[in-house]
Amino acid sequence: MTLQHANIQTRLGLCAAALAGTAAAVPNAQADIITFNTPIAIPATFSGVYVNLGTGAIGGSAGAVPGWDFNPYLVTSTTALGFYWSPDLVGGLRGAGVATTAGGTSYADLALGTVVSSASPFTSAIQGTNPNYLNTGTHFLGFRFVNETTGAMNFGYMTITTGSGNGFPATIQSWSYDNTGAAITVVPEPQMTALLTIGAIVLGALGVRKWRRQATA
Repeated sequence: MTLQHANIQTRLGLCAAALAGTAAAVPNAQADIITFNTPIAIPATFSGVYVNLGTGAIGGSAGAVPGWDFNPYLVTSTTALGFYWSPDLVGGLRGAGVATTAGGTSYADLALGTVVSSASPFTSAIQGTNPNYLNTGTHFLGFRFVNETTGAMNFGYMTITTGSGNGFPATIQSWSYDNTGAAITVVPEPQMTALLTIGAIVLGALGVRKWRRQATA
């Protein structure tokens, strides 16, 4: 599991550096934004995978991951991807994902630039993955969880790729959270920005070749 510490300015700098085609280093000093960016495949089983969002620890059972926060798994009644959250409470609130509407039970697929905070609508509905996380695509799931180190509620977002129909195959690509309990803004992870940049370069090269052919015709 790869852990990165970076504040929001540094993360935006990483994205800018990727777009510029240059390398950028992540500082080792303790900072506010914590990022884990090693992909985790979600097994299509009733156990799924248990994830400690604060430490990055993972395992196949609750007992194997002390302080676990998030458990994506296969819901047997629907044979589809479901999300289960730790029942640990802070101020009467448990871990949960950002919902599409206040009081809603469907998880939102957040747009870049969305702010996740205590003001966001949340749900802990197991089958709230329908419809946004049961189709093929890359999704941003906002979340809150109890930070076992500080005892405070923290806010973050996760990048998840899913397949069509029942959400599988599914993979957690990365997640980030603010360890101070402050709000966090959804931004593209550096590796995603790099992939977008490569795609833009390829398309640009194809465009140049087409222009040259037309110019010499």
